[in-house]
Parts: sequence; structure tokens; C-alpha cells
Amino acid sequence: MEDTVISPEQAEEAKLKLKYPKLGQKPGGSEFLRKRLQKDPKYFDSGDYNMAKAKIKNKQLPTSGADKNQVTGEHIPTPQDLPQRKPSLVASKLAV
Repeated sequence: MEDTVISPEQAEEAKLKLKYPKLGQKPGGSEFLRKRLQKDPKYFDSGDYNMAKAKIKNKQLPTSGADKNQVTGEHIPTPQDLPQRKPSLVASKLAV
């Protein structure tokens, strides 16, 4: 004779399986839900639609090989390295 000890959790689980036999059989939800999720997404407003559209375009942009080889950020500019500003044609009231 085998003595099987069933924990209270397993007993409750067995009761639920008898009561709801289809519970937990399909991972990912029902057929209806899967079909709805396969369709194009719904957008809250035109802003959400345009942002999603822009993301798709950004992913599809080709990158050129020459830009990848270009190194940037080697030199940190100082005020002396920057070109002089052109003087304004209109005199400032604060400069008087």
C-alpha cells in the first residue's frame, strides 16, 4: 500500500482542475485574443500613430560605411579655438 500525502495546495489545485478543466491549457490566451494581437495596433491619437511611423522609418534608414569609420570627439574646443562672432548691426542698449 502506498501512502500519498497531499498538501492543502495540491488538494485545492485538484478541485480547481475538476471545476475548470480548460484552465491553463493554452499558453498565450484564447484564440480570439491571439487574433486581435496579430492585427495592426490601435493608436490613441494621430500623434501616437505618427511617432510609431517615424520609428519604423528610422529603423529602415541605411547607414553608410564611411560614417562608421569617422572618429569624433578627439579634440575638445576651447574659446580660443572658436571663430570670432560677427558684430551685430544693431547696437545693444546694454552696451552703451
